[in-house]
Amino acid sequence: MLERFTERDLEIWEARTADLQSYYDRAYFDLERQRATHYDELCATLREVPAISIPVTGWVRVTDYRWSLTPLSATGSLNGIGGRFNIGSDIDRARGQEFPCLYIASDIETAYREYFGGPTDSRKCKLTLSELTLRRRSSFTTFSLRGQIEHALDLSRSVVLGAFAKIIATFDHTRDTKSFAQRLRLSPQRLIRTPGALWNRLLCSPAAWRLDPQAFGIPASSQIFGRFVRDAGFEAILYPSQRGGQDCLAIFPQNLHSSSTRIEVSGSTPVGASCTVLDKNHMGL
Repeated sequence: MLERFTERDLEIWEARTADLQSYYDRAYFDLERQRATHYDELCATLREVPAISIPVTGWVRVTDYRWSLTPLSATGSLNGIGGRFNIGSDIDRARGQEFPCLYIASDIETAYREYFGGPTDSRKCKLTLSELTLRRRSSFTTFSLRGQIEHALDLSRSVVLGAFAKIIATFDHTRDTKSFAQRLRLSPQRLIRTPGALWNRLLCSPAAWRLDPQAFGIPASSQIFGRFVRDAGFEAILYPSQRGGQDCLAIFPQNLHSSSTRIEVSGSTPVGASCTVLDKNHMGL
């Protein structure tokens, strides 16, 4: 039997949804004002973190077949809500703040795990993920890469977040926002107080980081952090895959304008392909 509900039920659900959106808006803009006030300090703490150089020869880029003629273009990352460390064009509360990012993986297995959502031989119901890909509307293309990133932030350890976390630990919601949550009997949003808590938030599961952008049109913590890393001048973020693979890189092409960083597709490319090189002269935008 189909679930039964009344028009009154619909009204209650609609009102509750509006209340939740209002609370998340209040909470987000409370913190956004404080981030703006401490913007220079936050960027400065990141600039104090020693950058690392990463050889990317043998790394892999997997993309939809429709992008096979522009394999190193980051334009697709602007679609929808964006990626873990970049803001997409569909995030309502961050209109005008979108920025691109190119995502690559350290080996083919990691690249496939990131693209398919897990090991290709893992099963969903009676089908493996590789079998389920046949239901996609488009095929995919795999590119082997070579080159080097010169100025990356290593996010493999939480210690690099110490000074940044110390500043945001002072942030809080306003009294009005707290009172609003109490009136509606909402659980208050958990604020980040330690480097470990920030690290866990930045590297949470894909479903967890996507919740706020998809449900409330608000950038995820990792996307906001990516904005600060980009503004601090880093060319990329090195981070461990949360799909069970090895390392990934989130690359900010706009920061290559005065860099010796260079990444290119290894081997032959399709006839008519462009964006096969990423460097200061070819920023994939």
